[in-house]
Amino acid sequence: MCGLISLYSKNFAGLSERTVANFMQIASSMLDTLQMRGPDERSLVQVGSVILGHTRLSIIDLYTGSQPIYNEDKTVAVLLNGEIYNFHELRSELEKDGHCFQTATDTEVIVHLYEKYGESVFSKLNGMFAIVIYDIRLNILLAARDRVGEKPLLYWESNGIFVVASEIKALLKIPDIEKSIDINAIALYLSNMYIPAPISIFKNIKKLQPSHYLKVDGETCKIKKYWNPSEGIDWNLKENEINEQFLELFADAVKIRSYSDVPFGVFLSGGIDSSAVTAIMAKNHSDVVRTFTVGFTEEVDERPYARMVANQYQTDHTELLIDQRVEDVLEEVLSYFDEPFGDSSAIPTYLVSREARKHVKVILTGDGGDELFAGYGSYIDQKYQIGGKVGSRFYKILNQFTLKYFGKGLLENCYPKATNYTKAFDHWRWVRTIFNEKQLNSILYNQSFSIEDYFRNQQWLNTNNKDALSASYSFDLNYYLPDDLLKKVDMSSMLASLECRAPFLDYRLVEFSLKIPPQLKVKNDCLKYLLKSSLSRSLPKEILQRPKIGFGAPIESWLKNSLKDMVLMLLAPGCKAESYLDRKAIQYYINLLYSDKVSGEYRLSQKVWLLLILEIWMRKYL
Repeated sequence: MCGLISLYSKNFAGLSERTVANFMQIASSMLDTLQMRGPDERSLVQVGSVILGHTRLSIIDLYTGSQPIYNEDKTVAVLLNGEIYNFHELRSELEKDGHCFQTATDTEVIVHLYEKYGESVFSKLNGMFAIVIYDIRLNILLAARDRVGEKPLLYWESNGIFVVASEIKALLKIPDIEKSIDINAIALYLSNMYIPAPISIFKNIKKLQPSHYLKVDGETCKIKKYWNPSEGIDWNLKENEINEQFLELFADAVKIRSYSDVPFGVFLSGGIDSSAVTAIMAKNHSDVVRTFTVGFTEEVDERPYARMVANQYQTDHTELLIDQRVEDVLEEVLSYFDEPFGDSSAIPTYLVSREARKHVKVILTGDGGDELFAGYGSYIDQKYQIGGKVGSRFYKILNQFTLKYFGKGLLENCYPKATNYTKAFDHWRWVRTIFNEKQLNSILYNQSFSIEDYFRNQQWLNTNNKDALSASYSFDLNYYLPDDLLKKVDMSSMLASLECRAPFLDYRLVEFSLKIPPQLKVKNDCLKYLLKSSLSRSLPKEILQRPKIGFGAPIESWLKNSLKDMVLMLLAPGCKAESYLDRKAIQYYINLLYSDKVSGEYRLSQKVWLLLILEIWMRKYL
C-alpha cells in the first residue's frame, strides 16, 4: 500500500529552473502528508511534463520495487497504490509477447500491459488500485481507480496545471488552492455521515469515482468508465449451482489475496463474512492463520463469537479490548480523515489496525459480503415493498404505538414516506439517512437542499426495470460501500500503515452476485441465505444463525459521558459550524440529547455526533 501524487503541466519544458524547483518543493510537501501510507520508502522525480511522487509500504518485491516503474526504453512511467492480484498470469502473457521485466513487482506488469492494450489496460486488472500512467511519447497522463473503490484518488485542476493525489490533505499543500466549502457536501454529510464521490468537502477538489479513469492530454481532461457490470439476473440458476460457483470463486479470491512477501492475517469479527475468509484461508494454507478481533467493555462485544471460529480453525488469535478513553484517540483519527466523516466505526477500525500492525503488514477483511449477498435487515423490508394497503395499516398501528410511548414526531422524522415505500431510493432514505430533508433545510444556514434531486442526477441511480431488492443492492454497492465502508477501512488502516484486502470485492464475485435471483439472496426472511447455505459445513451454527451486528461504536454512551464536556465546549455559541449551520438548530439537538426526558428524535446521538465531528474537522482544516 502506498501514497501517490502527480503534477502535470503541458508547458513544463518551457518553465525556468526556479519554477520547476518550486513545483518540486510543493510536491515534496504533498508527499509529507502521505507518509503513513508509505513509511518504507519515498521517491520524487520529474519526467517530461509531469512530477511523480510516491511513498511506499513494501509488500511485494521488497528490494527492487521502487516507483515510478518504467518500461524498457523509459517512455512509460507508472505509479501504483494498491495490489494487482492477477499479476502472475498477466506477467506470463506479457513475457510470451517478448516483454522484459526488471523486477518482481505487480507495478511493472501495468507498464507493459499499457504498451500492449493502451487505455484498455485497467479492465485487464483484478485488484484494488489507484494508478497513474504517464506516456512520455504522447505526453498524456492517465489516472484510474479500481472497480469498487477500495483505493482513493482525488484531483484538482487550474490554469493548465492538473494534480492527482491519494488524499485531500496532499492537495491542500498547493499554495493556490482555495478552501471553499461546498454546502452540498455538508448537506450530504449530515444526511449520510459521509460525502459521496465525485464531490468533496471543497468545491474545487473532486474524487474520481470507482471504475473510472481520467485522461489528461494537454489542457483537456476527460473522464471515462472502464467497467460496467451486467446486472441481468440469471433466473435459470439453481441453488446448488450457485453454491458451487460461489465456493470456487471465493476460494480463489482469498487465495490470490494471500500472496505477500510479508506476514499477513485476518480481521475476525465473529460475523459470517470475516469467519468465511478465516475458514477458507485456514483450509487452504499450511501455515497457522493469524486473526485479530476488537471488542468494547460496553454493549458491543463480538469477541466470544470470533473466539469460537478461531478455536475451530486453531488460529493464532489476538483480542483487543477497547477500554481506553475515546477522547484519547478521537482527534487523532478524525484529523487524519481530511473531510468530515461520521461513521463511528472508524475508531475501532483504527484501533484494531494499530494492534494488528504490531504483528503483520497485510490483513484480509470480510468487507463487501453484506452488499453482495444481502446482509442488511432492511433488505427484508424491501423484499415486501411495504406500501399500499398493507403498508398503510402497518403505519397506522406503528404510529399509535409510538405516539403513546415516544410522543409526536417519531415516524414523521424516521420514516417520512413509510406508506409509499416501494422504490430503492425510498429504501435508502428510510434506512440510511440521519438528518432527513426537512431537518436539513432547517439546520442549513440560509440554504435549501433536496437529497432526492441530487441523487436523481447520478447515473447509477437508474432503477428502471429492476425489482426492489436488486435496485437496493445496486444502490448500496455503488454508493454506501465505496463512500462509507471502504473509505473508513482505507483511511483507518493507512493511519496505522496497514494494508487491508477484501476477497468479497473481487470483481468476479461482484459480477456473479448480480446474476443471483433476489429470492435466493433473502429466502424465508433469512438474510445471506446462499452464503450461509454455501458455508454450512465450514462454520459453527452459532455463527450462521446469529443476527447481524454492525461494527459500530457506543456513541450514545460516549456523548453522554466521556465526550460530554467536549461537545458542550466545541459546539458552544460562536463555534465554526455556525458559519454554515443555524445556531438554534445546533442547540436544539444538544439540549435534546442531554435532557432528562425521553426523546422520540430519530438517531439523536448520531445527529449530535455528526455535528461534533464537523466542528472538529473545521477547527483542523479551516
